Amino acid sequence: SHCFNPGCMDELRRVILQSGADLVVTSSWRQFETARNVLAKNLGHYGLRVKDWTTTAGGESNEARVDQILSYVTALDLEAWAVVDDEDLAPEALQSSEGMMKMLFRQHFVRTDSSKGLDKSSADSLIQLLNDE
Repeated sequence: SHCFNPGCMDELRRVILQSGADLVVTSSWRQFETARNVLAKNLGHYGLRVKDWTTTAGGESNEARVDQILSYVTALDLEAWAVVDDEDLAPEALQSSEGMMKMLFRQHFVRTDSSKGLDKSSADSLIQLLNDE
């Protein structure tokens, strides 16, 4: 696992510093207090902190998570936002049948390689998305 790998954490820190973005957690880390505390502690080592968590209403499937993220972004009327995950939250197979909001999500999604975690290339993509708006 690449959880809290120093190289990945340095890249995350670079994304935050170069974009001014806030961290909002949408993964299963948000479900349990123990996991949230571990996350907060490890982020703290890099001067980072979680600003918010998305709701868990609707379940934990990838499709539910996408809906939760879109609801969050819409409710706060965010212009610049990006989603990073090693799971494919925007599969190509669904592209022909998806609505406008799912198309919007796809444009803000950066998928990492699960064997590498957040690398320079993925971080650069996130920074570009976050600073482009």
